[in-house]
Amino acid sequence: MAIHRSLESRVPREHRTGREEWSIAECLRILRRRKTTLLGITCLGVLVTALVSSAQPHIYQSRALLEIQTFNEDFLNLREIYPTATLSTGAGLYLQTQAELLQQDALIERVARKFHLERRPEFQPPSSFLSKLRQDIRIVPVRNSRILQIVCDSRDAPLAADLANTLARTFIEQTIEARQRAARQTYESLRAQLDGLRPTLLRKLPPAAQFVPVAARAPFLATMDVNRRLYEEILQKAYDARMASELRQSNIRLIGPAEPAERPYRPNLPLNLVIGTLGGFVVAIGYVMLHEQNTSVLRSPGEAGMYLGLPELGAIPRGVEEQRSLSASESVRATVVSILSATHNGGHPRNLVFTSSRPMEGKTTLVSNLGFALAGIGRRVLLIDGDMRRPQLHRIFDQVNGWGLSDVLREWNSIEELPLKVLVRKTTVPNLYLLPGGASADDIPGLLYSGRLTRLLARCREEFDYVLVDAPPCLEFTDAGHMARCADGLVLVVRAGCTDRKTAQAAVHRLGCDGIRVTGVILNGWDSSRSGRWGNPVL
Repeated sequence: MAIHRSLESRVPREHRTGREEWSIAECLRILRRRKTTLLGITCLGVLVTALVSSAQPHIYQSRALLEIQTFNEDFLNLREIYPTATLSTGAGLYLQTQAELLQQDALIERVARKFHLERRPEFQPPSSFLSKLRQDIRIVPVRNSRILQIVCDSRDAPLAADLANTLARTFIEQTIEARQRAARQTYESLRAQLDGLRPTLLRKLPPAAQFVPVAARAPFLATMDVNRRLYEEILQKAYDARMASELRQSNIRLIGPAEPAERPYRPNLPLNLVIGTLGGFVVAIGYVMLHEQNTSVLRSPGEAGMYLGLPELGAIPRGVEEQRSLSASESVRATVVSILSATHNGGHPRNLVFTSSRPMEGKTTLVSNLGFALAGIGRRVLLIDGDMRRPQLHRIFDQVNGWGLSDVLREWNSIEELPLKVLVRKTTVPNLYLLPGGASADDIPGLLYSGRLTRLLARCREEFDYVLVDAPPCLEFTDAGHMARCADGLVLVVRAGCTDRKTAQAAVHRLGCDGIRVTGVILNGWDSSRSGRWGNPVL
């Protein structure tokens, strides 16, 4: 149960359960590491936005301002001239009525015919030019005022201004004509009434009526007086109506003629670039996080430690992993410092087993470089080739694999009685010694479980400052686990761009199930030119 809890704590969050997610710090670390991808996708979004904006037609916008005034109905008794009286409604309703009248199809078509818009390419086919034009003309009331805005859009800046001004003037002219027409109709109606009253005014009393008493002539004279007064009143109103029909009076005034725009308002390149930048950045974040979740190969410093839940003891750049000299790179030295800083039972680990999840991850070369680095600081170091099936360390040091680990484990003599020069070989590097893998053996598990390995490592601890064991891959063989039980710790080596996350996690899980404490992980062969930085080891 304790081993299970330990393994659960080592497994990265995104691989434990679907309910757990990345922390903010982990997300920021991923985004910082993939900043080149973020910048590239964001720039691509800006470029696509710029190209799309440049491909769109440039639309110019012009505005004309109309002031809607109220009529002075007392002038020329206009209130009694027009057959329809002005309703005493609020200014808002009257303004809304005028706005609707400005958008009538007949008025817009009348303006369009003046410019022959049906012949322009953007209004083709001619049968639908009116509906397209209505989309380019908007009437916008200005809040808390008596002003209407006529907003016109067009691909031609002068045309947009001309449309707004012509629509305003045509509407004013139409309003004047409507009032003149109403006054003229009133005049014609009154004139017909005058023609009907005129014969009654021309009637006279017959000569015999002069001898009739005055009281008998009174009704006739009263009727004549009423007709005359009625005729005079109608004549005055007819005169007023005729005067009104000649007046070019309007309650609408063009107070702000439209001017051609100097630059297009659509596409709005600055706004589009801002949207494109934000959109590209959001897409870039989504792509990076999705790619990070689906990408199964470890690539950069920090990934191995984050996904495996282990201290990352170091990251060895590509090229340095092939270096086999005392002038080891800073990355190897930093890895040595991380190993020296690790703790084991209150002290520092001196016997370390190095393994990997599978072959060809650079584990053998890494062990030799670490041995060079430790020997270079004056430590007595022994390298043991624990891969008795495919031994490789003797090739690096140009040694013969005639006597090695398998021979020591098969030997009947007590390990404590064997001379040191029989157990190990001195290399050409000062303070660096080697125990090759030895001859091939059939019963390797039996040799490892014989108890001689424990006594061998105990003897080496007395003779050397550090013992580094190059063990076989832990997913193929159980050798690394048994060797680690006899040592102070085990270090897992993963190769950038090669080791799969799930494979590395399976290796940690396998070792954990065997009760092996994994000291840390080393990322080998990462491409420093792509990552752009050296990953600080996690101590």
